[in-house]
Amino acid sequence: MDIPEGILIGFGNPLLDLTTTIEDTVLMEKYDLPENTAIIAEDRHLPLFEELSNMENVTYSAGGACQNSMRIFQWIVTKPYCAYFAGAVGKDKFGETIGKRAMADGVQTIYQQREEAPTGTCAIIMRGHNRSLVANLGAAAYFSEDWLYDDANLCVVERAQYIYATGFFIAVNSETVLNVARMASENNRTFVLNFSAVFVLQTHKSQLDEILPYADLVIGNKHEALAFAENHDWDTTDIFEIGKRLQALPKDNKRPRIVMITDAVCPVLCFQENEKILEYPVPKVDKSTIVDHNGCGDAFVGGFLSQLVQHMPLDYCIRTGIFASQQVLRIVGVQVNKLPKFKECCI
Repeated sequence: MDIPEGILIGFGNPLLDLTTTIEDTVLMEKYDLPENTAIIAEDRHLPLFEELSNMENVTYSAGGACQNSMRIFQWIVTKPYCAYFAGAVGKDKFGETIGKRAMADGVQTIYQQREEAPTGTCAIIMRGHNRSLVANLGAAAYFSEDWLYDDANLCVVERAQYIYATGFFIAVNSETVLNVARMASENNRTFVLNFSAVFVLQTHKSQLDEILPYADLVIGNKHEALAFAENHDWDTTDIFEIGKRLQALPKDNKRPRIVMITDAVCPVLCFQENEKILEYPVPKVDKSTIVDHNGCGDAFVGGFLSQLVQHMPLDYCIRTGIFASQQVLRIVGVQVNKLPKFKECCI
């Protein structure tokens, strides 16, 4: 299938990943960074990003959950700019770098530039098999719905056949997600929603409830599904019951909703209309080959969407997602240039 440019657009929070490997603990001690944890940057951590940018052994990647998914999508489809990505960056050197890195991976960026804060960054510091991750949302937190009022941006959204949004982005600007979800429903486009994190379900319940009627496909892991049930007083921890109830929630259009619940080791569960449930086993991975879990969920989504836009069968979409996530397990972060060339025979 000849995939058209801009068939997919993703809305998320762009973060420039700065990845480095160190031999000693000097940097960790200087910024009081615990190993094998992910933290939100405080003021005392902000000089870390500038220090990393002046180091020689630093790799830059266009990160953030949604942007990672778009880059994996492009890794698979290979034709440039089939995926577009929207989010907010600062007017600074990191904003220029992240755009260049995303486009090098085939993603067309349509960033909203903000002056309120610097471009969001994420420091990934590796020492042996240990990792420390420090994230600063920066300008990504200032995305405004004004972006959608620009005629050129609106044209991109209207041209897209598939629209994807993360829960992380809902936490930043739920109104934009609601608007594009409505547009998708009214114009027979496919809207895909990822819950992204338990905290989103806990802190943005009303916004999610307003968006869900427009969602054709909902993706979440087991913990997020359980959190959704708890927040809605469903009084059950049965993941199959939760999946069926999520699928059956009211919907704005006549297209049946699909709900996917993922897990690192248990089968991917797919809930469809008429209480149809499909299970897709996740192949075991040799633990000795695992380098980093960061970005695996993002890669699953990118792999899945790469086949969905080509109207491939659901099981093929899911198997491609699983394959992509397990490839990312073998590298640090989502460095697409370190992935092998995608071959359909691999899945």
